[in-house]
Amino acid sequence: MTDEIGRPLVSFVVIAYNQERYIREAIEGAFAQTYSPLEIILSDDNSPDDTFRIMQEMAASYDGPHRLVLNRNEQNQGLVPHIDRVMEIVTGAFIVINAGDDVSFSERTEKLASKWESSGRKVKLVHSPVVTMDESGSSVGIRTSDEAIVRDP
Repeated sequence: MTDEIGRPLVSFVVIAYNQERYIREAIEGAFAQTYSPLEIILSDDNSPDDTFRIMQEMAASYDGPHRLVLNRNEQNQGLVPHIDRVMEIVTGAFIVINAGDDVSFSERTEKLASKWESSGRKVKLVHSPVVTMDESGSSVGIRTSDEAIVRDP
């Protein structure tokens, strides 16, 4: 699937387990993505806390331009099987994974998809810089990927 100017559908996936403290901000970051066409998948790994309830509330009130998919695993799967389940759901040509305790800047998908496109869609992994926060929400530094790993295979 592409949009009217030929850009491919991208899937932005928020995966979560027991992250009620952070999930609202993570979803707000997903909803704020500037890239289009975008599919947003909110996926909970059967959290016993209020993570999924918050996802449901935010999904129900979402009126933005992106396609929205809500998933909750029937049983807790653990990280890798949870990602495997999400891979069964995504329909985008490129996938951005966002943990339930991560908040993405609105241009994240735009920049990652651009890097992928400029490689001729050959790059297998694109990593974005990370602003590390402490428990109070204060920035404690920025971690970036080695540019050498973001290249054609």
